[in-house]
Amino acid sequence: MPAHKHIERRIKGIPASHGISIGKAVVLRTEAFVSSVEHIEPEEIPNEISRFYAALESSAAELQHIIEIAEKEAIHVAPILETYLLILTDQTAADSIKRRIQQGYYSAEIAVVQEFDAQKQFFKLAKDPILRERAVELDHVKDRLLDGLRNRSITHSVAAKSIVVSPSITPTDLMMFNKAGALAFITEVGGIASHASILARSLSIPAVIGVRDAAQLIHNEDTLILDGNAGLIICNPKPETLAKYEKRKIDEEENRRKLGKLATAKAETHDGHSIHLLANIDSLEDVEAARTAGADGVGLVRSEYLIIQRQHFPTEEEQYEWYKQIAERMYPHPVTIRAFDVGSDKYAEGMPHEDNPALGIRGIRFLLHRKDIFKTQIKAVLRASQHRNIRLMLPMIATTEELQQSLDLISRCKRQLRKSDTPFDDTMPVGIMIETPAAAIMAIDFANLADFFSIGTNDLTQYTLASDRTNEFVAHIFDPFHPAVLRLMKIAIEAAKARNIPVGICGEMAGHSAATELLIGLGVDELSVTPPLLLELKKRIRKADYLKSQILAAVAVRSESSNEVRKIIAKERKR
Repeated sequence: MPAHKHIERRIKGIPASHGISIGKAVVLRTEAFVSSVEHIEPEEIPNEISRFYAALESSAAELQHIIEIAEKEAIHVAPILETYLLILTDQTAADSIKRRIQQGYYSAEIAVVQEFDAQKQFFKLAKDPILRERAVELDHVKDRLLDGLRNRSITHSVAAKSIVVSPSITPTDLMMFNKAGALAFITEVGGIASHASILARSLSIPAVIGVRDAAQLIHNEDTLILDGNAGLIICNPKPETLAKYEKRKIDEEENRRKLGKLATAKAETHDGHSIHLLANIDSLEDVEAARTAGADGVGLVRSEYLIIQRQHFPTEEEQYEWYKQIAERMYPHPVTIRAFDVGSDKYAEGMPHEDNPALGIRGIRFLLHRKDIFKTQIKAVLRASQHRNIRLMLPMIATTEELQQSLDLISRCKRQLRKSDTPFDDTMPVGIMIETPAAAIMAIDFANLADFFSIGTNDLTQYTLASDRTNEFVAHIFDPFHPAVLRLMKIAIEAAKARNIPVGICGEMAGHSAATELLIGLGVDELSVTPPLLLELKKRIRKADYLKSQILAAVAVRSESSNEVRKIIAKERKR
């Protein structure tokens, strides 16, 4: 038995599709195209053109057949495959290949390679990772045509009950491998925005991508554990490692079974009004829990937990790695990273002593006071944003000057990243938390500058009612159902609607069992809660009626006390 069979090895990649798989490896190695014939004789031109069109026709017919399978078995997958068919049957490209054969005396294979390599050059040089993925797609179509010209095909049945390891994989092959019973996929190239990754997620096939030299590091018949949640591959695991992951796999499947259809059901009211249901997270483990429960994204990443964990302000690299992993694991759903929400009440290092920290230098005030820390975080978030599913949220905003200064700083950080040719999402949304009465009252002005709002009901209640919920003498005054708080929320929500930007709730009120219909009726677009509350909240949303919720909210906002609001909610629920 080869020596490598005895050694447990761990290989890190990018999590492209969630889930755990355990099985034997089937390694596919692509052969570089080498043509023994480059130029042809003039009399051979008609035959080469015929060969090309025959390969084009057979490849298109095969792809059309796979699309028909997808339409029956995975309707949402068919549009991805149709994209490949459009590239394959593009008349302009076919005419260009024909001219290359006629005018350059090239073989059909050489003409195909030249045409597709010329097309993909533009995409390969793009800074945008999503555009670079299009170059991979062109390669896939080129390889399909070359296989047709050389009468080569993959035997998909070899992947039955195995984990496929390949330098890259086309969506069509992935579809056929899945049909043949493949357990999971590992590739050397590809991004989380690639069609193959999207397809794997759509079909719920665990996949890890971006594993350098996977087809050399992994051997046929190796026993593999593929953890698509963490982007981890374990080759030839020890018995105790295998037992641990077998239990995790069983637990995961049992959890999905218990969740049933609710995890994949839409978060929409009984009468069809949709709500984006997001998760508040503090760790990478929370991302997994959020995905399993069917979250539409992350509404709040409490980035200050990095400071608490490390007991120091993390470096740009430490932050980048953490944000990137969260974004990759949650892709394609949005991830909202809140800038460090710290103050002398939350974190002591380098903070001034304050008698009343709640009204002192915290949130955005601290970040603008320590621009060095803020710039480091902004650059880390921007670097992690290259897959375009990250939003940055600014805490504790009270004045438009604070927001404008922050936006200026973000612009400066973008310029620095451009100079170093570092990829990032130039259109990354930047939003604010509505946590102060000032922000709510001035919401229409903030809506002209911000890309989204998130209402932090805990602090908004504290500052509106001047009550600290941790102070036993005034805790009874702290109540997010108070009409004053509701009216401020309504002002912010209406301002967001007027400027057509999304508005959500990420405070504890979002998960409060009595608040669901009220918040829906007020007009929020997003509700963000801790992962354990997601399914219960979804159940309540699906039972609610949007029109009735609007009437309830209108009456509640005009009420005079918290007790009156609660009575209105209780009365509506009894109907």
